[in-house]
Amino acid sequence: MKYNISISILLLFFNAGFAQQLLRIQNGAALSLQTGATITLQGGVLLEAGSHLLNNGTVILKNNGPANWIDNTVTSYSYGTGALLFYNTGSSSVNSKNVFSRIELNQPLLALNSDITLGKLYLINGRVATGSNKVIVNNTAELSVEAALSNPGYSNSWIEGNLRRYISPATVNNYLFPLGNNVQSNKLILDNLMMDPLTGIAYLDASFGPKSGTDAGLLVSENGTAYTFVNNGGVWNLTADAVPGSGKFDLSLFFTGFTGLSNNNFGILQRPVGSSNAAEWFVPAASSLPSAGLPGRTVADGYAKRNSVNSFSQFGIAMTGSALPVTLTDFSVIRLSKLNVRLDWQTQAEQNNKGFEIERRLEQETSFSGIGFMPSQSVNGNSTAVLNYLYNDVNEYTGISYYRLKQVDLDDRAVYSAIKAIKGLGGTAITVLLWPNPNQGQFTIKIEGIAQPSSAFIIDINGRVIQRIPTVSNTAVSIHGLSAGAYTIFIPDVFGNGKSFKEKVLVVK
Repeated sequence: MKYNISISILLLFFNAGFAQQLLRIQNGAALSLQTGATITLQGGVLLEAGSHLLNNGTVILKNNGPANWIDNTVTSYSYGTGALLFYNTGSSSVNSKNVFSRIELNQPLLALNSDITLGKLYLINGRVATGSNKVIVNNTAELSVEAALSNPGYSNSWIEGNLRRYISPATVNNYLFPLGNNVQSNKLILDNLMMDPLTGIAYLDASFGPKSGTDAGLLVSENGTAYTFVNNGGVWNLTADAVPGSGKFDLSLFFTGFTGLSNNNFGILQRPVGSSNAAEWFVPAASSLPSAGLPGRTVADGYAKRNSVNSFSQFGIAMTGSALPVTLTDFSVIRLSKLNVRLDWQTQAEQNNKGFEIERRLEQETSFSGIGFMPSQSVNGNSTAVLNYLYNDVNEYTGISYYRLKQVDLDDRAVYSAIKAIKGLGGTAITVLLWPNPNQGQFTIKIEGIAQPSSAFIIDINGRVIQRIPTVSNTAVSIHGLSAGAYTIFIPDVFGNGKSFKEKVLVVK
């Protein structure tokens, strides 16, 4: 092999105490590797502050173990037009503020101890673990990130962490982000960019990671079908350096390692980056799903697709199905005595049901608290028979007590029942029901146990009454058309003089 190297001052040494370091360029020294030249190193590289490396050839780090690239130079510069190849048998790390032209990865792991900037990333085998750092690809070409033939679909090599890609939507129709975790690849693809190019943005930051929070409060429907939970396989964060002025794209998310998906029963939803609140999931505005059976709607495709997306945030894959995994046919709350309230409920069918957490809120409290748990009576959480449940609450509170059931699945997803309110003392049978909460701008109120009509008032966050709703005993009253936000439902004197119903309602869109 021919070497064509220009050396100003170069110190090469072997040292058993520095097994990861073979090439060291001292302060004031420079190494120039010309076009066509190649250096293969059985170890790593250390560039001291004040040193300089010009690589227009190829540097190969090929060691039976780790071989780190450590650059302590202070002022950033470009290394040149050459390539750096990590071909070690062990894991390595890189730390540099300078710009690489090309990096190839063919080893188990490359860990970043700093951001790295490069024009081309060629992935053969192994993971790039960024931690809190990121890979920055400053070349806008589609293939500035590329998989080797031995890495089909980025199944053998991907980025575990953060990837920034500079983009040119007016001239490049497709960008791929080879993301994943420490086990598998879960890439993200933007395509159809040139039809209506995004404007006003220079780059996109993307990552893949675990889903935060539960599905309690998820209230999203599309084309008349409700989404019941977001898959726990993971979520993708995709953000831009600015809000796009216009434009849209088609988004594909690859669900390697996900379970529970079925054909035509999943779709991509969106919520703010960093959110763990299921009530914040929504259908991306003006977007659409491919028709049933088309690519992006079946499990065999390996990915979910949504067309005409025009914004960036957190994305997940949600599943549709029956509105509730448990069919609750009856739920009653009765005060038996001054000290005892009985809750009865009945299920007609159960699927993957762990059980029911009983939650209570007293009149002077601001939130519900769990007071007990009733495990499912079904076998392994599944039943098609009628099952009856009973729970006694020791409750001597003289004001209004609010109750609800939190049905919990075997995978810890949760759905709430209607809220029921009951008066203290006296053994009254008057109850008020409110459901669902949260909701999407419509909910129902029902009063049981009184004959005379009454009124329910809807109060906004500023304390203004925005609606007055006449209510009648045993007749459900549906409220429609509320905008997103927090409201208070107030029914004065429904339990007697001075004993009113008051509950917060959350409307999400």
